[in-house]
Amino acid sequence: MSVGSGRPCCFLNVATSLDGKIASYRKERPGFPSREDRRQMDRIRARSDAVLIGAGTLRATDFPLRIRSRTLRKQRLAAGRAEQPLNVLLSSSLAVPQRGRFFQASDTRRLVVTTSSAPRRRVSSLRRSSEVLVLGRKRVPLPRLMRELRARGVAQLLLEGGGETNFDFFRRGLIDEIYLTLCPLIIGGSRSPTPVDGAGFLPARFPRYRLVSLRRSKGELFLHYRRRSAS
Repeated sequence: MSVGSGRPCCFLNVATSLDGKIASYRKERPGFPSREDRRQMDRIRARSDAVLIGAGTLRATDFPLRIRSRTLRKQRLAAGRAEQPLNVLLSSSLAVPQRGRFFQASDTRRLVVTTSSAPRRRVSSLRRSSEVLVLGRKRVPLPRLMRELRARGVAQLLLEGGGETNFDFFRRGLIDEIYLTLCPLIIGGSRSPTPVDGAGFLPARFPRYRLVSLRRSKGELFLHYRRRSAS
């Protein structure tokens, strides 16, 4: 899918419970994605030039955003692409675990995007392991970030959350496609995080998508949606 040269095509990948939750009210990850969902995630990551997460997701998981499949990595190399997608972290304050696994991985390139309000010592410390891009004063301006990523050769951007970050991208009309895995369990809880948190939308502003494909594997449903207004 092409959205023009001004910004990358942006697609969201997320797995949820039947009631639309991604973690418990304690923010504990349920570990519900199956082996097939992990394969699906690998294929989607292999499509991307960069994978972006917010600081909350990093604090909850702290894993580098890798393609596990050796076959998919070889296919990328054969096509003249990097073996692993660029890992992009979005964090206004840089309150993240700098000694964690995400920053220690030697096989991934990292771009940390922050604001001028982030403490200088955190910026300096992160520059030892990652490229740091400072945009905006208190919040990163997403349209400008998208232009910066496109200028760096990112044509396909994968968004992997969390809910606040996803909402900001939806609010700006930047999510072109959604890959959704529906898992057969209930989490519940009014405080349990969902794929899209934030302030929410009123009916006139609901982002709308059309179903492109649906696939069933054992108890899971794999759905692919595309934004209705996209050409």
